[in-house]
Amino acid sequence: MLRVLRLARNDFSYFFRTKWLMAILLSLNLSDMLVVALVYRKLMTFDYFQFFVPAVIIMGLFVAALDTGRRIWLAIREGVIHYYLSLPISTIGIVCAYLLAGGLAAVVYSGSLLLIALIVLPAHAVWNTLVLFPFLFVLAMGLAGIAATLAALASTHGEFFFAYQQIVQIVLLTLSTVFYPIDVIRQYLPDFLVRIVSANPLSLAADAMRKYTFAGFPIEPWPLTTLLLASLPFTIIGALAYLAALHTIQVKGKL
Repeated sequence: MLRVLRLARNDFSYFFRTKWLMAILLSLNLSDMLVVALVYRKLMTFDYFQFFVPAVIIMGLFVAALDTGRRIWLAIREGVIHYYLSLPISTIGIVCAYLLAGGLAAVVYSGSLLLIALIVLPAHAVWNTLVLFPFLFVLAMGLAGIAATLAALASTHGEFFFAYQQIVQIVLLTLSTVFYPIDVIRQYLPDFLVRIVSANPLSLAADAMRKYTFAGFPIEPWPLTTLLLASLPFTIIGALAYLAALHTIQVKGKL
């Protein structure tokens, strides 16, 4: 466990050492929060700023968790993964370390966005966020699992990895309530897509952030349980895919 935590700490610190990446991510999220939301506010029949700012926090969690895949892909491409496999740590430990680091980096990054959001948008129950963060951490690990799956599928071909990543981002963000309320989505999409949008963990997380942190409603156990159940499959699938990739590298020397 100590070795797993050390490897997780190393990967976690790498995310915050890439200053150019942090600058790009923050600029994109802040432009969404302070420009897009304000402009769209004039076009909507409801307060879109209040609706969208909490969603930007979840978008930041999503993007930061997906960066786990880039780090895994680099480790495979540059041969760093062979060094990790030579360490006195199991392949399961390596997988757990990456998922833990990806989840923690995403939560810390989204927490910084939350602090900015609290400046521009009053929150009625900030302490509810302390209850939300463990569930957001599980969601972030699930998203990191998706990223690990993409990195394993893309092998050493970088163009495929980034193409897969863009596809996942478009699908998960578009089919969610990050940009639009579920009532609006029901007017334009068929029922089976509405169900997918409702079950999307990004939708569940964004709605929880709006409802419990910024609107101040009391915490309800069932929505958080649903968020947990929707996130776990991504974590399990990602862990198994990355574990299979590591096993292939151990046997063949490469993917």
